[in-house]
Amino acid sequence: MTFVLAFVAMGAWSFATPLFAAPDEPVHIIKAAAVVRGELVGKLPGPSTSPLGLVTVPAFYAGTRNLPSCYHRRPTVPASCAPVASGGSGPKQVYIYNARYPPLYYAIVGLPSLLGSSDADIYLMRLVSAALSAVFIALAVSAAVLWSRSRLAIAGVVIAATPMVLFLGSVVNPAGLEASAAITVWTAGSILVLEHLDDPPPGLVAMLAASACVLELIRALSPFWLGLTAIILLAVSNLGSLRRFLAHRRVRYGLVAVVVVAALAVIWILSERSFDVYATPAGVVGYSVPESTILEFSFLHNDYYLPGMIGVFGWFDTFAPTFTYVVWYALIGFVTLAAAAVGRLRDALTLLVFVVAIVVVPVAISTSQVHRYGFTWAGKDTLAFAVGLPILAATLIGKSALAQHRGRIVGIVALCAFLAQVAAFFEMLRRYAVGTKGPDFGFLLHPTWKPPVSLPGVLAVEIVALGALAVLAYLVTRRGQGVPTGAMSGPAIEPSDDPAPSGDPTAPSHAAGPSDPARPATGTGALA
Repeated sequence: MTFVLAFVAMGAWSFATPLFAAPDEPVHIIKAAAVVRGELVGKLPGPSTSPLGLVTVPAFYAGTRNLPSCYHRRPTVPASCAPVASGGSGPKQVYIYNARYPPLYYAIVGLPSLLGSSDADIYLMRLVSAALSAVFIALAVSAAVLWSRSRLAIAGVVIAATPMVLFLGSVVNPAGLEASAAITVWTAGSILVLEHLDDPPPGLVAMLAASACVLELIRALSPFWLGLTAIILLAVSNLGSLRRFLAHRRVRYGLVAVVVVAALAVIWILSERSFDVYATPAGVVGYSVPESTILEFSFLHNDYYLPGMIGVFGWFDTFAPTFTYVVWYALIGFVTLAAAAVGRLRDALTLLVFVVAIVVVPVAISTSQVHRYGFTWAGKDTLAFAVGLPILAATLIGKSALAQHRGRIVGIVALCAFLAQVAAFFEMLRRYAVGTKGPDFGFLLHPTWKPPVSLPGVLAVEIVALGALAVLAYLVTRRGQGVPTGAMSGPAIEPSDDPAPSGDPTAPSHAAGPSDPARPATGTGALA
């Protein structure tokens, strides 16, 4: 059900966004059409550090490079000014600046381009991308439903799936799949280290390993984000249980798979220099600029990076309404502060480091590259890491006394997220239909641009899909498996690093319920 509803919600975004109106979508479409035709990187002219590559694709796809230029970064101009794509099916060579990117995403999304050369084929490429992202969002929800005792991780998934995640998943851009795969990694990983280290379920281990392998193969920084994810998850795990966790054969197999895929991904990234990005000489910062000035500018850019993880659409020229940002910041702040308050001191410190890293790491990366590329970072580039904050926080809350109110918590979170999502979708429709200076509501019936389906129709589909997802999140949480053992008021208790072996018949059951006499309640921070 989650897959179908998430796919429909992202499918509405696919049709509501004009073709080629997503970040770098024209070159991502060309890259996908080239990869499925056997050109993984194309011909690489010029110096080895150049990201440019010459590929041969049908003329229709080659001619899409500059179609959105009339409204690109001009939010007051509706999308009706863009010419119709044309060019035919004959081969044509074209340069793209993402030629060296890892090919996995493009090899899948580019398959519809083999069917023909028309707008319909590009919409199919978008829908394939939406289906991939929907799979991982559904897997994340499945992990919470099947293996989390409180299911409060669902609240984290709802918050992590920001409007930007749905938007990126609905267009041809690998950042969408990267964010969605990361949501599954964070959900499965958080549930595993906080609830199942002593007896890891095979399905949960397999889900974590598979999603981690996919994540590593998507973008140049994906293995780096996975490494930071592992560090955060290890920081909140119990060391004694971790040693026994690694002794399981299924865990070792999964770990070997992740390491092998990571090695292959890094080999590609380093050999092809996938981290090189396109930059114009005008955007590069000269060495005469003081480092303190560069650092200050990078930190000030957080007022651009952070909203970009919630919702800055188009070519970063279409902002969600203020209401959406306020709601999302409030939701993230609520679950993070609540988790810090009810968890162990170590959990609180880990969350603090996590928040700081979300702000500092992009600044550090961006600052280190300004003399070569300029300021090229965007909020979407941090999503694969940042989506883990609400997921980890919500899972930590699920181990506390607040788990007794899981239905109410998820209900409020889902309702607020639904309203904020609809507001963002509505504003995006208005921007492309009449521009940001157009009418607030009249555009639905009198647009200058409209998608293949009517504006009221696509808006209705989005509202229904998002509303059904919100109701589903509430229902499956309210009907959860009960409050975990130890979820009672009182100070947080650090679990022992050396509990009795799982094979010891005198050891307490890890699945014991709150009334099990063998498992007395030990505090909000105790492992279930």
